[in-house]
Amino acid sequence: MEIYGLVLAAGFSSRIGKLKALLPIDDCTVLSSCIRSLVNGGASDVFVVTGHKADQIGAQANALGMHEIYNPDYEQGMFSSVKAGVRGLPDDASAFLVLPVDIPLVRSSTIRALTFDYSSAPTDIIYPCFRGERGHPPLISAKLIPEILAHDGTGGLRAILERYDSTARERNMPDLGILRDLDTPEDYEKARQIPRRRVPLPEECMALWELADTPLQTREHCKAVAEAACFMAEALNRNRDRQKALDLDMVKGAALMHDVAKLKSNHEAAGAAILAGYGFTGIADIVASHRDTDIKADSPLTEQEIVFLADKIFQGTTPVSLDQRYGKTLERWKDDPEAVAAITGRLERAKTLLQRFEQEAKVKVPQQLPQLDRKS
Repeated sequence: MEIYGLVLAAGFSSRIGKLKALLPIDDCTVLSSCIRSLVNGGASDVFVVTGHKADQIGAQANALGMHEIYNPDYEQGMFSSVKAGVRGLPDDASAFLVLPVDIPLVRSSTIRALTFDYSSAPTDIIYPCFRGERGHPPLISAKLIPEILAHDGTGGLRAILERYDSTARERNMPDLGILRDLDTPEDYEKARQIPRRRVPLPEECMALWELADTPLQTREHCKAVAEAACFMAEALNRNRDRQKALDLDMVKGAALMHDVAKLKSNHEAAGAAILAGYGFTGIADIVASHRDTDIKADSPLTEQEIVFLADKIFQGTTPVSLDQRYGKTLERWKDDPEAVAAITGRLERAKTLLQRFEQEAKVKVPQQLPQLDRKS
């Protein structure tokens, strides 16, 4: 089954004032970011539809090993590029993904989910959604190509897709990138400020909670832990000299996600697997190891230890001492000597780590935690 990617890059970029496709973003260009998502997500091949400044955009597409489809009618608008693109697809196409070049932040995990869904159960259209809102790129069956080519352009591609709403499917993903376009210079600057892609944005954490059915009280606990963890990481950063500063985005994302799979057995490993599956590999290991820690005395404190400690100084959303936090567990297992020994070992390691953190960060927790806003 061949599923191709179509990147629509023929427009004038008039609102942004620069050639959008070739603007730098992250460690590449806008165009190559689109291509990377499609290729890494399982597209069989990628075709870039060019028009305005076709020589420059086509040259980069070819340099990246992709195919160029020139749209001589690009001045007529985006639907003319859709038609040119589907007309240029190979005859063996089963389906195709339509990605405008100004939506370069789609995660490859989203593309992978769409292509897997279609391969498992073909349908007319599959839309990626973020918290119930449809975004790009839709995956469209090749059966719709004749209808697209026959359409006069009124209402664009959407007019055709709306006819198939009854047979369309939606795939909810924790990917805000499916909704983010680069229409204006302000949009572009915001996109450039997004933290690296291996860590979920706070809005994506909310989507992950929904997808994992994380209990509401657990979400509140995670918010409290995240606020405390950021406070602790900032305190440590202020008192570091030569050591690398902790990544606050990583700390916040991991803290928000540490109990995402709370309803599952071995929830630490289950949560890490969920995150890795969606491409959030930057925090998966932290989530997997938040139950216990065993850092060497000469190793610098990392984001992992901060999230671990922040979790252990809360019972729900209430700050507690480590003795209080582990005390309930000890009481529950008091008749099991093996369990008591294991829990006591974890408590002692946590105390040692907390003492070290307080010495290095020059703060006492939970005593010096600020009044945290639990309503956000």
